[in-house]
Amino acid sequence: MKWIPIGAFAIAALVAAFWLGRATRVEVEAPDPLLGRESLMAALAESDWSERTYRFSGLMRQLDSENLDWALQAIEESPERLNRDELRILMHAWSRFDPEGAFAFALFAPEDQKRWMASAVIYAWAQDDPSAARGALLGVQNTDFELSLEQRFVMGRVKSGGIGEAHDYVESLAPSTRRELLVGEIARSLAQEGTDGLMAWAESASEEDPKLRNTIFKKAAAVLAEYHLEAGADWVASHYGEPQAQGSARLVALNWAESDPDAAFTWLTSLPGGEEQREAVGFVFAYWLKSHPRNAIAWIEASEPAEALDPAMRAMAQSLVQEDPVAAIEWARRIQDSGTRDRTLVRIGQRWYLLDPEATRRWLAVSGLPRAGQRQILEAKN
Repeated sequence: MKWIPIGAFAIAALVAAFWLGRATRVEVEAPDPLLGRESLMAALAESDWSERTYRFSGLMRQLDSENLDWALQAIEESPERLNRDELRILMHAWSRFDPEGAFAFALFAPEDQKRWMASAVIYAWAQDDPSAARGALLGVQNTDFELSLEQRFVMGRVKSGGIGEAHDYVESLAPSTRRELLVGEIARSLAQEGTDGLMAWAESASEEDPKLRNTIFKKAAAVLAEYHLEAGADWVASHYGEPQAQGSARLVALNWAESDPDAAFTWLTSLPGGEEQREAVGFVFAYWLKSHPRNAIAWIEASEPAEALDPAMRAMAQSLVQEDPVAAIEWARRIQDSGTRDRTLVRIGQRWYLLDPEATRRWLAVSGLPRAGQRQILEAKN
């Protein structure tokens, strides 16, 4: 299989010229008067960043197989080096007519530039020839930047309308954090185009792989909450209780609580009750309490106790055990469900007993806890 149309030796020569400089320079005449030495040098010497980028990108639109070697030589000779954005533009322009050569060139780049140069090529290549781009990915397996290339591959396919190929790629991977990240990239790319495509993709996921189907739904819900909150909340609510939607509600509420906690918890507690709802309320509040403690505490202090908010009250109580057990007990007392309240008090009492046995015994004498609960506390061990 001939990987590089312009030849391995040609690639090596281009790499050496661009990154290391030539010991003996061979002058190459610019075949296009617009993409000429003076215009390229003038663009790179421009001090205004936006003007330089505009002029350089305009010149790179003229890049082709006839002027590639000359352009690389001129860039290498310029005293002004290309910045990261300009190297991406160069690689994207090169990929239009020779993605194999551009990819091979990128793989020879310095370590601090290889990742994003190769990613720029894969992104463009995936839009025009997904089979060849996917084949190129096979040659860089088990490298430290394989995931970056995979992310750009699926983004490139979604961008060009190839959601099917992007989905097939992630479906071919074993369940892993890597696959979850790639599913998230697809969801984010689709969300930028609107809600319909993202929802349709999530709803059409095969039931033969329930784990992947649930991952897709949750990633879609999280991204919708970020870009299209109202539509995302309605969509998740319409699928609430279905296996593929398990765990999605808390992701919507988690994002919503950042901007409007009252609305987030009102929506969450409006969903059908059950274990998933309770876990979601507790999870969202505990996360909010950790990330924005002042806002979370102010909100819950102003909230009326209600059974739907019991998990949040429990999270608040448990967060105070180490520093203020008495305050933790006061919060636990606000829990409406008696069973949840007693279990929470026992957990607090067990941790307090390990810190201060005498104070805990004095509290137990007036706590009103059932004897079984008191015995659990007094038998607590490190």
